[in-house]
Amino acid sequence: MKRNMMKYIRTFLIIITFFSLGMIITYLIPNRCLNDHYHKSINQIEKEDTYASFLFGSDASVMDNFTDKMMIDTAMISENYHDLFTAAFDNNGYPRYWNGYLMTLRPALTQFSYQQIRYINMIVLLLLFCFSFSDIRSEFGSVMAFGFAVSVTMCFLVFIAESLQYFSVFTILFFEIIFICRSAKREMGIDPGIPLFIAGMAVNFFDLLTAPLITLGIPLILILSRKAADKDSYHFGEMIKDMTLLSVSWGAGYALCWAAKWAAGSLILGNNIFSDALNTAKFRIEGNEAYPVDRIMMLKLNANTYYFAKGHKPFALIAFSILILLADLFCSHKKIRTGISAATLLIGVLPYFWYLIFSNHSQLHYFYTYRIQSVTLFAVFAAISNAHETDHKWFAEKTDRLKSS
Repeated sequence: MKRNMMKYIRTFLIIITFFSLGMIITYLIPNRCLNDHYHKSINQIEKEDTYASFLFGSDASVMDNFTDKMMIDTAMISENYHDLFTAAFDNNGYPRYWNGYLMTLRPALTQFSYQQIRYINMIVLLLLFCFSFSDIRSEFGSVMAFGFAVSVTMCFLVFIAESLQYFSVFTILFFEIIFICRSAKREMGIDPGIPLFIAGMAVNFFDLLTAPLITLGIPLILILSRKAADKDSYHFGEMIKDMTLLSVSWGAGYALCWAAKWAAGSLILGNNIFSDALNTAKFRIEGNEAYPVDRIMMLKLNANTYYFAKGHKPFALIAFSILILLADLFCSHKKIRTGISAATLLIGVLPYFWYLIFSNHSQLHYFYTYRIQSVTLFAVFAAISNAHETDHKWFAEKTDRLKSS
């Protein structure tokens, strides 16, 4: 237990040091190196609608150009700062967040405009998606891979690369998936809590509270599915225990990374960042008189945006696919594993707990928070896949080895 705790403490200290030094080094780049591409980028954003929707008139395809403009503005260092430490931790008056996206955005703006960065992001994101899909199919089977593709595509993947605001969280997710699949294939024996702890820190560092829960939910389903197929006896109680511990690992990374930023910011800037951050958190949860919380309406907004996309009803197709898979499952006359399927479906409920906690934020920004429901849809497909013993490649191979011996 003590040795395991030291792993987490060591990991935390290494990553926080890396994040802090990375931000300071990023601010060594002078504004003049960004100037030309900065102005081109701002001009491009101003030509577009603040919340442009390019497909079907659907809220699900809304681009958050308002935040993208803020991110690009933040990339230019205010002349009021006298040292790199203050500049790196204040971020032009936005000290609550790490604003880790600046580690890639500032160097990118020295060479590319906003439109060119979008193009590069598109290539990177689609390649990572393809690798993720291929790895899931190889290690978890076709049903799981199909479910992953559908659940992520319904997030309007084609537009995620076009918005700096959305790009980071899905990039982190895809790297997680690739790592989980390939470490399983090579039987590296890594404690799965550590990668989730790192993912929690990474999504806190780079993301601006868009859909961070996907970096917990989808990897958690894969990790439990892998363990269930790899163990001859994996009881439901053990699954719940592992699910809880792994969720705590991710949550600890997410929360501690945020607290570290507030602590460092308070120390370096001489302001109480904790007070500002906690007041903002209270607003994200409870709202205020100007923005009152209506939890029923909030849940409807998020559900409608993901499952029904303003009348186009992709859910009808998904429901049809699920019915076919269930029919195939029950007609196969093979043993159904109910324990791991039930545990997988429980993970699918996590987004709605998130919505109920961060109600005001999920209500005001439903046009991007809806994407965490990809965890729910993926959980349904994963539950069907997990119920069928022979769907997993390694399970089939393991069974063949047992039979031959």
